[in-house]
Amino acid sequence: MRYAAALAASMLLAFPPNTAAGQTVDPAGGSAEIHAKELALASAMHARDRQRLEELLAPDYILRSAPDIDRDTWIRNAITLCWGDRSTIDSFHARQQGGVVIASFELTFYIDPSTCRQAVMRSLITDVWTEYPDGWRLQIRHSGPAPSAGAGVAGQYGIAPLPPPAWDVSGELSLVATAGNTSTRTAGLGGSLIHRTDGTSTRASLAFLTSEADDVTQARSITMQARQGFRIARPTELFARGSYARNRFSGIDDRLTAEGGVAFVKTLPRRNALTTEASIGFTDEQRVDHTDLQFVTATGAVNHVWRIAPGTELADDLAMVIDLEAARDWRATSTIRMTVALTRLLSLKASIVLEHRNAPVAGFGRTDMRTAAALVFSWQQRPGIP
Repeated sequence: MRYAAALAASMLLAFPPNTAAGQTVDPAGGSAEIHAKELALASAMHARDRQRLEELLAPDYILRSAPDIDRDTWIRNAITLCWGDRSTIDSFHARQQGGVVIASFELTFYIDPSTCRQAVMRSLITDVWTEYPDGWRLQIRHSGPAPSAGAGVAGQYGIAPLPPPAWDVSGELSLVATAGNTSTRTAGLGGSLIHRTDGTSTRASLAFLTSEADDVTQARSITMQARQGFRIARPTELFARGSYARNRFSGIDDRLTAEGGVAFVKTLPRRNALTTEASIGFTDEQRVDHTDLQFVTATGAVNHVWRIAPGTELADDLAMVIDLEAARDWRATSTIRMTVALTRLLSLKASIVLEHRNAPVAGFGRTDMRTAAALVFSWQQRPGIP
């Protein structure tokens, strides 16, 4: 009940006051008392004084956030994280509406609470204090980064990430040719289609590479893959995947793979994202030396993406496949790629792919490396923003 009343009062005080509705509290009166309460709250955080924090916070205290932080969590953070031994309160103002006081100010700590290293951590605070029989208690707090000088209206807002595109279609083309004593040509084509809903993701991709010398085809490779994911929680997804590959560069005539597993997606600071996958599958592989292998596989994969700047992205993938029936037959693939946007639809991509097979096809080496530069066309459709 007190929370609802405090919230209603804070909404009223968001508008200019008049003599009937709101008043600026006299420094000699409630304002000075609330200012002293704010100082006491900061001091209790420095001293990690749980008892004093319990006395200053209302029973249903809440820190408005996304999600909200309840009283017990806030107190636990206050007594376990690093807050140093000093803080300052600047630009303090308070206004009263009956038994509610709204206080706003800039609060500065000089220690990073997460790392315990020296730093200047400044927040713009809006507090709602409610009068109880034993005195004023903090009912609601909202905290945000203090806007920089001259920020104007923009200082009131943060940039929220756009929802992921519901449809994501891309295609790419790479071509390398030489002439003179030897005429060679290497061409690559690729494409992918991704569709996302609230609980699922569907992905299909195709890659083709051909190499010719003096009008004679030396080798070709083609890879097709389809993947269906089902989100079971925010960071966790179950998936099923099927793929077909032909890679004459490494002696593979045909390879069919079916697998199922689990993926975890973690968003990291500084525009980084990390995805890990683990799966079990079955592979049927026919080689150019007329051997036919069928075996159960275990696969582990890690994908890291760093969005260096808008339109510029660095990604690296590492995957390892192990034959559970013959452990020495393992394969590993590492891919590093840099993508730079040219326009909304076109971008340039440079990539290096390293493939290693511990038990290669007879007559072929263990390791292949491909370096490519490609022109990429991409089109995205995002869900409507209400």
